[in-house]
Amino acid sequence: MTTTQQNASAGATEDLLGMAQWAVEQAGTSAQYVQAYAERTVEVRVECLDGEVLATCVEPREGLACMVLQDGRWRHRAFSVAELPSLPRWLGAEGTPAAGEALAWPEPHATGFTPVSPQDWLVQGAAPAHSLRTMEDFTTRAIAVVDTAGVRASGHSRFVRRRVEATVESGGNRYRGLNRWLERGPLAGGAERDAVPQDVARVAVEHAHDSARAELGGRHRTPVVFAPSAAVALLHELVGHALEGDNFAMQSDYIAELRRPGALPASLTMYDDATLPDGYGSYDIDDEGIAGTTTVLVSQGELGDPLSSVRTARRHDYRPTGNGRRRDYRALPLPRASNTVVPRGTEDPAVLLAPSSDGLLHVGCLGAGMINLRSGEFHFAALNCAYITPDGHRVPVRDVSLVGDALETLARVEGTGSDFGGDSVTCGKQGQMLGIGLFSPSMRYSALDWSAA
Repeated sequence: MTTTQQNASAGATEDLLGMAQWAVEQAGTSAQYVQAYAERTVEVRVECLDGEVLATCVEPREGLACMVLQDGRWRHRAFSVAELPSLPRWLGAEGTPAAGEALAWPEPHATGFTPVSPQDWLVQGAAPAHSLRTMEDFTTRAIAVVDTAGVRASGHSRFVRRRVEATVESGGNRYRGLNRWLERGPLAGGAERDAVPQDVARVAVEHAHDSARAELGGRHRTPVVFAPSAAVALLHELVGHALEGDNFAMQSDYIAELRRPGALPASLTMYDDATLPDGYGSYDIDDEGIAGTTTVLVSQGELGDPLSSVRTARRHDYRPTGNGRRRDYRALPLPRASNTVVPRGTEDPAVLLAPSSDGLLHVGCLGAGMINLRSGEFHFAALNCAYITPDGHRVPVRDVSLVGDALETLARVEGTGSDFGGDSVTCGKQGQMLGIGLFSPSMRYSALDWSAA
């Protein structure tokens, strides 16, 4: 990003602050609490197939949202730029703003996004033949929040997430391999990059070849080792979602058991950290204007604070943690994770991979799935997996599914590695997909149930 573009971004956030301030002032003194959130976001997606551009999509999102607590009742409404003149009437203010008053929405500025050249993704000399599909998702986002509790804050973020899907054919079947790459910061999406596109694609091709060579199927129960970032992905699902403030308040059997002292192993520590410089979910301020910070979720097996938004903190008397996040101005802020982190352990990762008499499953990446927060039952897909035989041979496996009971699974943690790695994933809640960062060492579980196709 050039100095001119940086100055334009700073000016845009100041203008958005003025818009949010104006919206709060329209409410007068009749409400117990008013929050205004102004946003200008531009998302660009470039999709390529085998070195040719398939599609380029540009989606600007700009508008303002008001959330009001009045007479014990919360109300929320989103306003596009064209709808802003109706905001005072919705808030119950008398009259309408003078022509042009406080409604001069900031002018757009150049994004400075330079997509990867389609030819730069192609893996030279790779055999057998493969097909390569790539997607670049670039986002530049400016927000401002003002409320009647004294918050007046603005922030700007810029990142690009690149995903690669390689496909190979073998025996009349098609097999996929995936890889992804995140850049964030003021230079993200520019001509200078922190990785070589062809190297990122080559890993996806290798994963596709492994999938094509997989032969082991059936159901198994063995020790399982999750690679760095895959380990915390499982914990994010089993524990992290339960510690989101609205979920934590649920009167479910699983969460009641999770609250019980001794439910989690004493070796487990995890936290939410919005301040990481390279985290997909990082931010200076959350979408309610509260500074991003670090929140301990679990410390040596003991539960910490639940993640809160303004509404959940007020309703359940939680400590504000700065985790109110939303897809955009059209959605309500919900308590969500930013980046989930498990600190390094002390054990040699190679020792963790020692197979039992039943072998061992090594999981490279956690895929789609869900946990039932009422019962604790879960099922997840696992990608980039290998079965290590009792005599130490590594055999690729594909279409792996993990199933089990969360509390029983958590009790089987038996080792945490000294390695460390990170990943960028999207996570859904109430229809809102958001970016989450995952950072952890390898972790070993004594036994999990899994199946392979």
